[in-house]
Formats: sequence, structure tokens, C-alpha cells
Amino acid sequence: MLPNMKTNSDGSLTLYIQNKSPGTDKEANWLPAPNDTIYLVMRLYWPRTEAPSILPPGEGTWQPPGIKRVA
Repeated sequence: MLPNMKTNSDGSLTLYIQNKSPGTDKEANWLPAPNDTIYLVMRLYWPRTEAPSILPPGEGTWQPPGIKRVA
């Protein structure tokens, strides 16, 4: 799945997590979701022995990427 995803011009990756297709040009980055409430969970695989500082929430040295709701 990952090799087929399309990156943005700045190297970032946009994921479309939604019930309906975002359009054929964006389907490579589409993660189908139910048409109801969903809960997002991020699992991190960190390549170092020390954990990234994410605590306390919003104040750690590493921040997870933002999520933007689009109508």
C-alpha cells in the first residue's frame, strides 16, 4: 500500500480517511472509514532506544501531525 501512495510536493503525505471516495486522483491515499464516528489511533515505531517526548500532551518535544476536518 505505501509504495502506491502519493506524496505532496513538499514530501508530506495527505491521507483521506472518509466514507466516500475522495476522487480517483486521491484514492491512492484513501483509507475507507465507516459512515459514523471513528477514533484515530497512532502507533509509533521509533528507531531509537529512548522514547520520543510526547508527554505532557501538547508540551513534549515531538508533536504528532495535525488532523484537519474537511467538509
